[in-house]
This record gives sequence, structure tokens and C-alpha cells, in this order.
Amino acid sequence: MKFKERFTQNVFNRLFLISSITIVVTVIILFVTVSNYYSDIIIQKEVNINTRTLERVEDYFSSKDADINRAIRDLYINGEMINDITFALNNGYGKYLEYHLDRFSKSKSFTPNNIDIYFNGYFSQDSDLNAISLRSYENQSIEYLLINNNVRWNKSVIDLGTNADPSLSQGIPNLNRDGLLKERKLRNTITKRIILNNPVTLKKIGEISFYYSTEWLDKMLRKQEGAPVSFFLIDRNGEIAYSVNKGIPIDMIREVKRETNETKIEWKQENYHINTIANMGEFTYISVIPDKGWQKLTIIRGTMWVVICFLILAAILITFSFTRNYSRRIQNIVKIVRKVENGDLNARIPISKQEDELSKISININSMLTELNKYIEQSYLLNMKQQQAELKALQAQIDPHFLFNTLEAIRMVAVVEGSKTSSKMIFHLSKLFRYTLESKDTVPLYTEIRYVNQYLKLMQFKYPDKLTVDINIPNEVEQTMVQKLILQPIIENYFAHGFKKNQFNNELLILAHQVGEKIDIIVKDNGKGMSEDKLDIIVQHINHEEGDGVKSIGLRNIHQRLKLKYGDQFGISLTSIKDQGTTVKLSIPVQETKHV
Repeated sequence: MKFKERFTQNVFNRLFLISSITIVVTVIILFVTVSNYYSDIIIQKEVNINTRTLERVEDYFSSKDADINRAIRDLYINGEMINDITFALNNGYGKYLEYHLDRFSKSKSFTPNNIDIYFNGYFSQDSDLNAISLRSYENQSIEYLLINNNVRWNKSVIDLGTNADPSLSQGIPNLNRDGLLKERKLRNTITKRIILNNPVTLKKIGEISFYYSTEWLDKMLRKQEGAPVSFFLIDRNGEIAYSVNKGIPIDMIREVKRETNETKIEWKQENYHINTIANMGEFTYISVIPDKGWQKLTIIRGTMWVVICFLILAAILITFSFTRNYSRRIQNIVKIVRKVENGDLNARIPISKQEDELSKISININSMLTELNKYIEQSYLLNMKQQQAELKALQAQIDPHFLFNTLEAIRMVAVVEGSKTSSKMIFHLSKLFRYTLESKDTVPLYTEIRYVNQYLKLMQFKYPDKLTVDINIPNEVEQTMVQKLILQPIIENYFAHGFKKNQFNNELLILAHQVGEKIDIIVKDNGKGMSEDKLDIIVQHINHEEGDGVKSIGLRNIHQRLKLKYGDQFGISLTSIKDQGTTVKLSIPVQETKHV
């Protein structure tokens, strides 16, 4: 259970476990992929080497076939020589000598020309040729043997046949005996046979056999390095004429198709790579590599597994050291947090020299604890001051009630004494005081207009018949929530600086309308106006820029309140013309109607 809790409740142990599994799985997948890829490369390389070897063997025998074909072609072209061979194969060696001597004596040439000289002229320089045999078709006891390499030929002969004479291996023998000659058994020899036909009657007269030593093939094939390759030379009858077999089943070779291709087959639950070249001549060349023969791959894979296991172990140990370090630091942070939870606000996390996320967390927690201590101290002092402020507030609550009650008493006395104007002014002043002292920060636009109207009525009492007020607020915008007391300072500013006291044509227009995504509230008068210089000073003033000679903060207060609440694109804009009037426009977002 403890082991399970360590890995389920400790995030770094889980990270270590997950990262270790990820490393192992990733490395194994990578190794298998690379190993298979590398194996394919090695196998293909060996197959290519075998292909080139087979091509060399094919070229070797093709060159032999070319020599033989050239000799046979010239034999038919040279009519005298084919006649000599025909006579020799039909009559035996003794009669051939008589026939040849008669022709030589009648010939004007001093150079003898017989079978031995003819074939020596073509094949005497061929170091791989052991002997050439000419055998009669009608009388198989007649054979002419031309030996090119006596030592190698004698070593290759296993059985000369029951009717054969050992001396026949020397010189050019004539087998003119009764009975048939048994097939000669040879070792380390590859035989190529050519049928001879009478050029006139096309009748088969005999067979020429060329016996080649396998020394060149042995040197090239048996000493080949790399994978254990078996080589087979299959004749046209499907028999194995030559082989370098390294444990390949012969039955499988007999079933291989005689065509040029590369393939992979399964034989008795084992895989073999087979490369075949089907020659247009007498032989088919086959090379076979078994899968179990890739010893080089086994060694490489074993070495790679050892290296991979070492790297995995090193990666896991490095990951463990890092996670253990971070786990200890996290545990220290948790320990300090628990101390703080138990009330020890003076506990602090040791700061590591490593500049990482945990160090930043530790610094921030320590800073937070420091600020928390300061906040607690300040909160205690503020709590004390708040209690004192509440006592003063309770005392201050008496003042508004006393003021309202006093104003109401004065109004009732004015009514009793018959001063209706004073009574109305006191009534409107009382309404203004009540609105001012309300705790709401925002009110509907129609409420703000009602308060402004109370103020304007007071001013109309003060300046009777000198002011005409026109208020035009459409129904679709009158529910818009606005900040309290944003219009009264503008109206008050008008009476302080723009109202013409000696004239009776003062007009004040208050209107509102929606323009796109905002609502414009416009206060326009026909008062004194102002010059452009003074207007610039006021504009600078309301935008927090210094302005000379401006002491009023009403317009700037309204402008900053609107900007803080709604953004810099909202606020107050002013236009004014000297002796013609001033227009103040307040812009607020239309979205504020959603708060109603």
C-alpha cells in the first residue's frame, strides 16, 4: 500500500514511472525499427553480392559458350574439317590416319591440318579446359579424346568404364573396340556437350564434349565472405552439375523455378533467400542464403542490445536523479505550506540556486507570506479605524435628518405665512439634497434628468422669466444607466460662466440620442461662449494636462469618471463660440442599457 501511495500521490514518482516507460518503449521501438532496417540493408547487400557473383559465373560460362560456338561455327564453315570429323567418327582412328595421310600427300600445303591441330588452335590457351571428347553417334565405341591438361584430367577421372583403357588418357586415343563405352565418371568437372550433324544430310553424326575444371568456381565461390551462401549449377535436365552446398535441402533446389528472379521462400518452417539466373545456354545458376545464416546480424544485434540496455539504464538513472531533486524541493514547499496552514506565518521556503519554476514559486510564496503579514497588520489597524469611522458615521447620520427636518419646518412656516415661492424653492432644494445623499453610483438617465430639472427649477425661481429650458430625451434611451451627478456640474457651470443675467432670451437645450454603439447626451446653451484659446485651456484641463487660470474641477471630474468606467473612447467633448454659446457632449456606451 505504501508503494502504491508513493506512485499515486507523488506526482514526480508518477512522472518518473511514465518517463521511464516512455523511454524504454521508445528506445525498443526505435531499436527494432533501426535493426530491421539495418538487417534489410545487410540482407540486400548480401543478395546484391550474390547477384554479382552469379553474373560473374554467367559471364564466365558465356565466354566459354562463345569460344565453343565460334569453334563449332568455323567447323561447319570449314568443309574439310567437318568432313574429317565425319570420316573419323564413322570409320575409326586407324582409317582416319590413312585418309588424312592421303589428303596431306595430295595437298600443296606443308602444314598438316587435322582434328588435334584444329581444336588446339581454339582451346590451347584456355587454362580451365581439361579435355575435349568427340564420340560417334552410330558407334559409341569410337571416341577421340584431346587432353589439354593431363595432370588435372587424370585427377578428375573416377571411372573410365569397363571397356576403357587407362592409356587412353594420354595423347589422342582411338576407342575401336567391340561393345558400348560406359559414361565416364568425373570429379571437379563441368561438361558441356554439342551435337554434330552432317551439314548435307543433317543427320546426327556424333557429340563433342568439353570438360572444364571447377578450380576457378571453387576459388570464387568457396572463399566468399559474409553470409553462408550455397551455389548450385543446374543443367538443362534439372540435374545438379556443380554445387557448393552449405546445408541447403536438395529437394528444395529441384523445385526452384528456372527463371531469372530474386525471391524468398519458406521450406519446412525455415526461410531462404534465393537468387536465380536462367541462362539462355545450358545451365541455370542458383544461390541460396538461409535466414539462420545471418551470423553477422546476430552479432550486431547482440551488441546493439547491450548498448541499448546500457543507454536505457543511464537514461532512467539520470531521470531518477532529476525527479528526486525536484520531488525533495516540492516536499519542502508542501511542508512550509502546511506550517502556514497551522498558523506559522513566519515560515519561509529555502530558495534554491537553480533558477526554475520551483524557485519562482518559492519566491512568490515567501513574498505572499510577507505581504500577508503586512496585510494582517494593516487589516487590524483598519478594523480599529473602521470601528471609529462607524461611530462617527452614526453621529453624522443625524446631520442629514436634521437638515431635512429643518428645511421641512421652514417650508411649513413659509406656507403658513403665505410665501409660496419660498416654499417651492425649499421643496426643490430638499429634493436635491436627498438625491445627492443617496448611496447609488448609477441611476437611469431619466432619474438624472429629473434631478437636473429640480436644479433648473430652483434657478428659474432665482432668475424668473430669464431662462427657457427644453429637454428632449427619447423613450429608447431614457432607461440607459448613467453615473449619478454627471449633468448637474455642467448646468451649474453654465449658470456660473455662460448665463446672461441681464437678458431674457437665455435658452438651455438638453437632448440625447443613440449613434451606433454609443449614446450622446448634449447640453447646449446660447450663452456667453468662450474664445478658442480659453477652450483649448479647458480641454487640456479636463484631460489632466495643466491649464492656466482653470480652477474648476467639475468638468474634468466628469470626464475622468466616464473614461475610467467606459474606456478612453468615451467622455466629454466641448465646442464653443464667443458670444454664441457652448455645447457639451457626453458619450457613453449603449450597452449600459442592459443593466436596467
